[in-house]
Amino acid sequence: KRTQKRDNTVFGGCDYIKTVTNPLDLWVLVGYYIIMKNTHLEHPEDAIFNNGKQGAIDVLKWFAAKNSTLSVKYDGAPAIVWGINPENNKFFVGTKSVFNKVKVKINYTHSDIELNHGSNAKVASILHLCLEKLPKVTGVYQGDWIGYGGSTEYKPNTITYKFDRRVYQDIVFAAHTTYHGDCMKDMSAEFAFPDNLHTLDVKLLDTACDIKRRKLRIGVLIALAKVLIRFTSFTDETIGKHVKVTVNSYIRRGVTPDPQKLAEETGLDVNLFHLYLLLMDIKHHLLDGIVARENVTCLIDDKVCAHEGFVMSNDYGTYKLVDRETFSYYNFNNRKDWK
Repeated sequence: KRTQKRDNTVFGGCDYIKTVTNPLDLWVLVGYYIIMKNTHLEHPEDAIFNNGKQGAIDVLKWFAAKNSTLSVKYDGAPAIVWGINPENNKFFVGTKSVFNKVKVKINYTHSDIELNHGSNAKVASILHLCLEKLPKVTGVYQGDWIGYGGSTEYKPNTITYKFDRRVYQDIVFAAHTTYHGDCMKDMSAEFAFPDNLHTLDVKLLDTACDIKRRKLRIGVLIALAKVLIRFTSFTDETIGKHVKVTVNSYIRRGVTPDPQKLAEETGLDVNLFHLYLLLMDIKHHLLDGIVARENVTCLIDDKVCAHEGFVMSNDYGTYKLVDRETFSYYNFNNRKDWK
């Protein structure tokens, strides 16, 4: 038996401290709580479109914070939710459709899988194996499907993952989220996963990562962004949603957003888009210093690349750190039907 505590300095000022005496409750503390289903995370640079000036101020504090927790964002698909339903104590598997508001798709049996997902053979076959192989332990978890065992290379989505040795387990899986609550529809998500749920049938990838170095230039760019905020006219969230669509159209084409053209297209302050690019620059410098612990090589089109990105959280929020010029471009143009 081991004991582990949450340090309220490291975990976002949280006053929750958990002393663990049961190994089944031993957490890998790589995460954070968000009071919502784990369905979508924002890019930090989009904070200026989502929350205006306050969003800009907060995201700079987020960048500057030294007490952040991180996890690797694996490019797996589909997302799989599984565990023991606290409402009936039955083991289930499913996609994120287990949290649907209208047609909830929770699968307790192979027959349920055929009923709910039979029209999508790829998803159904994955869920059938997950129902048999994923660890049947108390709790509700989420992860990304990487592939079937027996190979050294896997391409679940855009990135190919290459391992030094052939995977002998039946499933390769990147688990990253634990859900808490007594009712499925009201659960809160924590980006963390118990470190002792490894089984002989499943290769659970290590999602932990570390900031090995932090460039001094980040501080300079943050200071510059603080000055630019004073001379920027922001917009509200409603217009901001449309602006994000416009900016994403550049990324879809593999083109760096042009502040002057965006200002002309949207009628908004050109400084807003200069600030956007500055935030992206800060993000890229931060990405340069993050190193994943799992020993796996990432490739796109047979060329070695970095991980798709990371999820970082601290007192000032939770965002995904992604090299959008590379990975978002490929993902926008490599859609798959994982329902």
